[in-house]
Amino acid sequence: MGGGLWHHRLRDRDQDRCPGTPGDRRVGHPRPRRLTRVSPARGSRLAQGIGLVTGIAALTAGAVATGWELERRVVGQKLAKRRELPAEAFFTLRAPGPEVVTPDGVRLHVEVDEPGPDADPEAVTVVLVHGYVLSLHCWHFQRKHFRGSRKVVLYDQRSHGRSSRSKPRFCRISQLAKDLKRVLDATTEPDEKVVLIGHSMGGMTIQQFARQYPKLIGTKVVGAGLLATSSGNLAQHSIVPGISGELFPRLAEPILSVTNRIPALIERSRRVSTDVSFVITRRMGYGSQVPAEYVDFLSEMVASTPMEVVADFYPAFAEFDGRRSMPVLSRIETAVIGGEKDSIVPVEHTDRIIEQLPGADSLIVPDSGHMGIVEHHQAYNEVLDHLVERAERKHAG
Repeated sequence: MGGGLWHHRLRDRDQDRCPGTPGDRRVGHPRPRRLTRVSPARGSRLAQGIGLVTGIAALTAGAVATGWELERRVVGQKLAKRRELPAEAFFTLRAPGPEVVTPDGVRLHVEVDEPGPDADPEAVTVVLVHGYVLSLHCWHFQRKHFRGSRKVVLYDQRSHGRSSRSKPRFCRISQLAKDLKRVLDATTEPDEKVVLIGHSMGGMTIQQFARQYPKLIGTKVVGAGLLATSSGNLAQHSIVPGISGELFPRLAEPILSVTNRIPALIERSRRVSTDVSFVITRRMGYGSQVPAEYVDFLSEMVASTPMEVVADFYPAFAEFDGRRSMPVLSRIETAVIGGEKDSIVPVEHTDRIIEQLPGADSLIVPDSGHMGIVEHHQAYNEVLDHLVERAERKHAG
């Protein structure tokens, strides 16, 4: 798509634009910030990150350098200045929902925020699909943003959050797509239109859903948001300092195999090494200085994911290929967002999806890490608002 430095900007709000047509793009950010694409010279950082906990496990297993302690002190001093900010009530947004049981016996925890009394009865339903080692709570700011204005469906992926454990052989993206289909069947009416929004592994789930259920794209599903995710080529990327991208995959599998056999020891190590875990979580999850509670929020979700689950899902990322879903997704309104400082799913993966979906709204946030939905939630929410508005206009027209 040309060389050098260039910009991703949000499209205008032209109601006559077709979803597959790239139009003029304008910045969709609450602050005047330059949103840039990296130079192709940085393409050597190809291939997706394998997961936050894999890096934590590797570091816990003996890869922690003395430099972490210095950084912990520096980060601690900076974050201490921000603790006077009003506390965010993480983990408090709850709602009832149907229990969905899959054919292999997994119980999926589902929550549904019903629309408020003043909501537009024609408003589309938003379905939020979370990522690896997280839970539905990661959508805190998006849930709060959409709550009351429309119906919002959230659920914990199998083996995550309050959903029950899955057999390892079913911890694959293709199965997650089937789970999403069951959640839609249980929470929406046949003629109810939805916009799917996925973060990281949740974005992969949506891509696979489009591939497995193409007839529902454009009929049931009228919009899709792919956030901090990848369309494949996930084989080699190191998230551990000092370990090369070529070496990391060869080390990760045996490390995860060992941690899977001694989970109690590893879990104790994760809980005891709170200072180290704080620094690692901040480095891997965020790209800027964030309030300490943001780091604690992510740490709590990560720590709630058993190491066996981390190991069960690891092979799924190397196998995933979402490229064949892109022509299907191009039928509907789409938005693609990534972080310039994402160490889990490098920004090149967002760039590839943007190239594959030229009609999508796109946003690259320069100082955002993998958890941009928390770190820069206002910018993310603005793009998602545009996505939902376009999907509703097309549906109404």
